[in-house]
Amino acid sequence: MMNALQNARLRRHLPLLGALVVLIAFSITHLLAFQPLANRYKRALSQAGAMGAILDPNGVSTPSLPPRVFTLLMDNSLPAAEADRKGASGALGAEMVQSLSVTANRHALEVVVAEPGLLTQQTGSIEGRAHLRLRGSYSGFVGFLDELSRSGRLWRLERYTITPVTNGARCDIEVYLAGCLLKRTGGRS
Repeated sequence: MMNALQNARLRRHLPLLGALVVLIAFSITHLLAFQPLANRYKRALSQAGAMGAILDPNGVSTPSLPPRVFTLLMDNSLPAAEADRKGASGALGAEMVQSLSVTANRHALEVVVAEPGLLTQQTGSIEGRAHLRLRGSYSGFVGFLDELSRSGRLWRLERYTITPVTNGARCDIEVYLAGCLLKRTGGRS
């Protein structure tokens, strides 16, 4: 029979023994169930790397961008030198205002004022702003915004004001927009 002192010690160490049993159970489960899956995943990554998938600096194959995301990024980017040149010359702001004016005209919005705003040059992107005063219907303005959202360009509507004109069918619309253009660097310029 056990004495009371040994019983107290055993009860004191019981949580430690329970944790040890749980650790052993998880280790066995890991070795039997998850380790084969991890090895199969590593083999698949190495085979993908051998077939030409993009590799990161550690040599592990990383998934490439989905085609639609890659297309969106490439359509909204320029080589860094060209983006800096266009930004400094003002051509980027002029192209942005012209694009917005053409889009507004397609939705029967009369462009009263179209002026480029400030260009913010950052290390990886250029953000250009534009200010437009338009005259037309509310539905035309909604169509204008809808076309901008579907255009594949990176636009941000900063603010707008709609003021009805006396006849009620038309309104004066003041819009502040920003567009982002990414700078490409490295091998894919």
